[in-house]
Amino acid sequence: MTEDFAEKFQPAVAAALKEATAHGPYSSLLGLRVDESGPGVVVCSLPLRPELDSGVGAVHGGAIASLVDHSLSLSVYPLVEPGKWVATAEFKLNYLAAARTGTLRATARVLSLRRTQAVARVDVTDDAGQLVAVAQGSLTVRDR
Repeated sequence: MTEDFAEKFQPAVAAALKEATAHGPYSSLLGLRVDESGPGVVVCSLPLRPELDSGVGAVHGGAIASLVDHSLSLSVYPLVEPGKWVATAEFKLNYLAAARTGTLRATARVLSLRRTQAVARVDVTDDAGQLVAVAQGSLTVRDR
C-alpha cells in the first residue's frame, strides 16, 4: 500500500516541472512530456519517432530508460520541500514488449518517501495499453 501524499503535493512545483520538461535540453531532445501530475503520481509520455529506433525496428531501450528515469524523479519532486534535490540513485528495469510506433506512457507512483530517500514504481505502456516495461527505483533526496 502506498502512502497518502495529498498534504505534501505542491501543484506549483508540478507545473514548473512540466514546463522544465518541455524546455530542458535532454528532455526536449527526446520529446518527453508531462501529461498528468498528482499527489505521488506522474504520467510522462514519449512520442516514438525514427531517431529513437534501435536499428531493428523497435524503440531503443535507452530511450525507455530515459523516460523511466525522468518519471521517477518527477513523481517525487512535488512532494519535497522547495530547494531539495531529487536524483535517481538506481533503478531496475524490465523490458516486456517491443514498442515500434505511437506514444509510450510512463506512470510513476511513489511507494515510499522518507527524509533522504524515496522509492517509486513505473509502468510503461503503449497506445494499446500493453505493458512495455516496468521499473522500480530508489531516489536520493538532499539539500542542493
